[in-house]
Amino acid sequence: MLHLTGQNYNARDIIRNIFSPLIGVLSSPQADEICHRNNLSFVELLQPFAKLPNDAHFRDVSGTSVSVRGLRLNFCDVDWRPPQTVLARKMLNESVTNAHNDKTRLVTIADIDLELPTSEPWFEQWRETFLTVQFPADHEFTRHLLSCLLVLSSADPQIVETAHKLGQRVQQMQSITPQKLPKWFHPTEVLNSYVVLHEASQGDLSKAQQGFELLRSTFGDSKCFLLSVNSLDGQGAAEVPDHWVTFIKRQPKSDANVPSTDLSAPKSPQEAVSVISMPAMQMSQLLEGATVQDSDLAMLHPLSPMQESATEAINSKFSISSESIASQTINPNVWANELEADAPHGGCLTSRDIDNLRHFVQDYAVRALIPYIEHLVAILAEGVTNKKGVSKSLLSATKRWFVTSKPGAGANNQNAVIYTNESAELQTRKLGDLYFMFGHYNLAFQAYHQAKRDFNADSAWQYYAGALEMAALSAFMLGTAHRKTYDYMEDAIVCYLTVCKLQQFATRATLLSMECLKTARLYSDVAKQLIRMTNEESDLRSALLLEQAAYCFLVTQPPMHRKYAFHIVLAGNRYSRAGQRKHAYRCYRQAYQVFQKREWSLAEDHIQYTVAKQAYMLKQLEEASRSFAHLLRPGSLQSAQQQTSFLKEYIQTQNELLKRSPELGLLPHALPQVVQSSIRVLTLVQSPSALAPQVPATNIDINSNLTADESVWNKIEEMLVITAANNKPFVFKPSRYLFTKQQPAMETPVAVQGEPIELAVTLSNSVRCGIALSEIDLLWKLTLDNEEVLSNACVYEESSDSASKIAVGAAIKTSCVASIELAEQAEQTLHFKLTPKLTGRLNVLGVICRVAASADPVASLLGTLQFETQKIRPHNAKQSSQTVLDNRLTIKLIPQLPAMNVSFSPVPSKLLAGEIIPVSVTLRNLGIAPIEEIYLGCDNPRCVSLLDQHSQMPLAMMSSLRNLSNDKLVKDKEIRGQRVFRLLQRPGQAALDAQQVHTISMWLQAPHQAGPFTLRLLFYYSLPTGTNSNIKYRLVRHIWQLQVESCLQADSTCVVSNAVTNELGLDVNVRNQHAVEGTEVYVNSISLYSKEFDLNPDKLYIMNSMGISPGQAGAQCLKSSICCNFQCRLQERDNKEEFQDIPSIKTLLQSRLSHLKILPAQHAQQVEQHMPTIHEPHSFLSNEETVYFNTNISTEEFNASIAGYVPHATLAISWSALVTREEGQRLASGLHFIKLYKLFETGHCPAAPVGAFLRRRQSADDSLDNRREFPLPEGAVNNEEACQPLADADEEDYWEPNENDVGHRCLLEDESFVMAVKA
Repeated sequence: MLHLTGQNYNARDIIRNIFSPLIGVLSSPQADEICHRNNLSFVELLQPFAKLPNDAHFRDVSGTSVSVRGLRLNFCDVDWRPPQTVLARKMLNESVTNAHNDKTRLVTIADIDLELPTSEPWFEQWRETFLTVQFPADHEFTRHLLSCLLVLSSADPQIVETAHKLGQRVQQMQSITPQKLPKWFHPTEVLNSYVVLHEASQGDLSKAQQGFELLRSTFGDSKCFLLSVNSLDGQGAAEVPDHWVTFIKRQPKSDANVPSTDLSAPKSPQEAVSVISMPAMQMSQLLEGATVQDSDLAMLHPLSPMQESATEAINSKFSISSESIASQTINPNVWANELEADAPHGGCLTSRDIDNLRHFVQDYAVRALIPYIEHLVAILAEGVTNKKGVSKSLLSATKRWFVTSKPGAGANNQNAVIYTNESAELQTRKLGDLYFMFGHYNLAFQAYHQAKRDFNADSAWQYYAGALEMAALSAFMLGTAHRKTYDYMEDAIVCYLTVCKLQQFATRATLLSMECLKTARLYSDVAKQLIRMTNEESDLRSALLLEQAAYCFLVTQPPMHRKYAFHIVLAGNRYSRAGQRKHAYRCYRQAYQVFQKREWSLAEDHIQYTVAKQAYMLKQLEEASRSFAHLLRPGSLQSAQQQTSFLKEYIQTQNELLKRSPELGLLPHALPQVVQSSIRVLTLVQSPSALAPQVPATNIDINSNLTADESVWNKIEEMLVITAANNKPFVFKPSRYLFTKQQPAMETPVAVQGEPIELAVTLSNSVRCGIALSEIDLLWKLTLDNEEVLSNACVYEESSDSASKIAVGAAIKTSCVASIELAEQAEQTLHFKLTPKLTGRLNVLGVICRVAASADPVASLLGTLQFETQKIRPHNAKQSSQTVLDNRLTIKLIPQLPAMNVSFSPVPSKLLAGEIIPVSVTLRNLGIAPIEEIYLGCDNPRCVSLLDQHSQMPLAMMSSLRNLSNDKLVKDKEIRGQRVFRLLQRPGQAALDAQQVHTISMWLQAPHQAGPFTLRLLFYYSLPTGTNSNIKYRLVRHIWQLQVESCLQADSTCVVSNAVTNELGLDVNVRNQHAVEGTEVYVNSISLYSKEFDLNPDKLYIMNSMGISPGQAGAQCLKSSICCNFQCRLQERDNKEEFQDIPSIKTLLQSRLSHLKILPAQHAQQVEQHMPTIHEPHSFLSNEETVYFNTNISTEEFNASIAGYVPHATLAISWSALVTREEGQRLASGLHFIKLYKLFETGHCPAAPVGAFLRRRQSADDSLDNRREFPLPEGAVNNEEACQPLADADEEDYWEPNENDVGHRCLLEDESFVMAVKA
């Protein structure tokens, strides 16, 4: 039989094997027994050795010796018949189904990496099976038996009689008219040769030789052969390798008892068409007995959006599925096979027997076959010569000379001529076939060329096509093929296809043409011919040819990868319709390599969906899940309904996978997507907790934006740590609690046992259908200190024991929202809180949840959304490619530590400018160990005052007592001293004992400038030594973000009230600027902080009282937009300020302060009780008199500031206000401070814009004694000029005209007057 696979044959080898001489074999029962001991028939025994080991020679008609190289004989049982139609289809399907090749090679085309199979054994097997099951046709003779081998046993006592019986049976086959199967090349004179099989292990060689000699004397020496085999008895191990395993193909075999007339094989080429090309429609009618309507014949294009899956066509009526073919009833006689398919072959043979088999094939060819072929060639050549030129009729002769005949030109395209065996045309064709089979391709081409002219003239189109086909092959084998000979094959295919309507021969011609054109590298022509042979009659054939055409597009110049992808998709569609799911799956996978990432979204979706369905049918559920997951990717263009369908199928596939493989545990979800960059982890932060009405410290929130002010917090922390370290050397590293994409974790984060860890992650629904998440939890793994590993994945695994689940439940407590709904293409952030109960290393792996479509929540899938460890590039990386892993999801859990809770009394969100708010700070030690030290750091100490702060005298106040130029002051220490306060300092005791609660009084003063105001407080508390080396201290953050509203605007000027006595006075203007109409402002009192002057309590003059009106809290208040002016007089102190030593702050303030009530409200005394007394060290006057240094001030600027004290007086205005809000009325109180440096210079609060006035600065060489407050001009004693501004004064004196002196305000103005003047 044919053998075309497994040996890497080239095109010429394939053609030689297809058209090798066919030798019939008929064996006696005794001979069959000898062969069956090797689990072989005689035909199968010869298969591996059918190729002649040496060259053979035969003489043509001219006597020229022709060398035949590589001649292969094709041995065939004479009882073999082509299979029935259904069986032929089954064989073709199984040849493709059983062939596979998982090895691939990588080919890069147009920057696309394609994984292609290294070989296509399924195509080779199908081609071999296709050529094997073909019916031997009457228009060609290469498939007719040339001779016959009659195989006998040497043990047969009646060997001659048995030989006669076998010969008579063969004679009956050859003499049947009309000729039936098997068909013979020259039935009137067939070469019958006799082979005597001798079993060397059992028989007597001398008896065998006697029987052999008897045969030789009866039938002739050249026709008889003795073959010794079975040198072993088969009891032991086989001596020779299994040469037959790649050759054996158990083909159908008819029962010898059934007469040939009763065989169900086709009897003519027209009947045999249905073996290969039977329309699938007929087959489905045969199987189902149903009539198919014409409307059902409409085939959908593979990429049509109306046919999402090619697998939908598998069970349609248009194709034959493997299941339907497998269900056919097979004739047991056809499949009868007494040989074991899996048993080893050649068990009784030795290497000597193998040599005997090779020698027999060579001997038979040289002694019997080739002389017979020479004889046949002579007979046929003589017959052709004698009949050449003699036309069958006058009409035929006229037609040959004068009519140009073309296939299909006439109305009747059937064969117009029936030739007899003796006709010159068939004799010429036979002669060409003989020459071709035995390698004389030159004479074969001449014969075929002559035959095709004769057949063309007779309009015998089937014969004509056959002659064209063989003429083209002869030219190719001769090596003289060119465009014209390739056109011969093209014409033959077209003629078979369109005129003769013989698909099987057109397909065979296409397969042969493909090999010829591939050798000539005409791949485009190959693809065109293969594509032409695809139709709706055979899906399997179309699939195989389309696949081969696709591969041709890859080797054209230039390669056409898009055409390859398109045709491999078409091939996959046809494989699917033919029931070849595995090959359909492979083709679509190959096509996807081209379509992926090409923004051909719909084509990509079609391929992925088909791959998913095919993989699902093949039980490759992992691959199916991956493809369904791809269909749910972001950016898909599918409709909401379609994506809902995809989601349901994805969930179904995943659930099927879990049922089949429960050991897989929790599978990753395709939806929703985790926005990996959104993962935020917060550690070492106590949850805000306080009893009402106390407000907990804000601390760090999981959603905090650290990029804005983290540097401020780090600087405060650094000052706190340095202060607490008390000059001990160390390397400061700021504490980090919140880890995000912008703030990655270079080192492993630390969390405390028993304290919550917060994690936030954003989930994104990328599809157009809503999804529902339920049973939400975090997936984690905890490695304990003893290296034992716990994971909550076991809670969701049925195989886990209850003890493991209990241990996991006790290890970490997790809280989160139970379920959420994600609308189409929406995002939502999940917040988790984990409380570890054990120590070790915690890895957060992902989110566990149950996913379902919102439209159909019944079908759901429990799985995970995996977190990915991000790669980051360190700031100090020398190379841009240097990356490290972000450790934010790997957390170290340490034993319990002391913890302090901080809470505050409530503070209004809106304050008035300069308002003072009392705040009580509650510190609670939640731990079981005492807290030794507590410090408070602040970014704006001007606005904060603590009751128990033990601060030193401010440098500015100290410089008013003595010159500090020569003092050795450390800049950083002074800066820290201004911003860091130690709390609860108790000598010999801990600051806060275990479980102890302590409340601290604190006041806040809003800035005098309106606008947003932020105040940051950082609490530092140290941990007991030896507690844990990872953490030395802990921090609590609090931030106030307030809105400051403008309320009271004040300014003051020091003037000479009496030019005669040089008495000085203060002109003070105040105005209610609050925007709310019902706000009432009361100016309760003023205080003057001055080294040389006091307020005269007896001289207060209200200059503008028309705007003052009664209010709710007193008879004199300022309504909105109302102003008031008053003047008070100053009196110089009698005694010069003298201190033997540096006084305390309180003593200094008391000695320099004087007070005067202005327009007090009824609640004035109540207000003063809630504000720090102005002469106390913690009063805001102390803050006002303190020069606060910027943290980045230079040393030169610091020293200049210390040495550059300027004498001045500070006026403090104490006020209160009733503020009307939507929620009700609120009582507010505060202080405004105005610094006065010189006469006629106006000071403002809030401060005037820069450039509104100039301040006098004392030069560095002025002595302390020469510095005075409000110095009078020289000569301005007892004369009136002293009260006038010196207009012509030198600019260096920095004097400025005062437009608001008493003389200019002699007219009392009211608002109506001012408005009238302005109008």
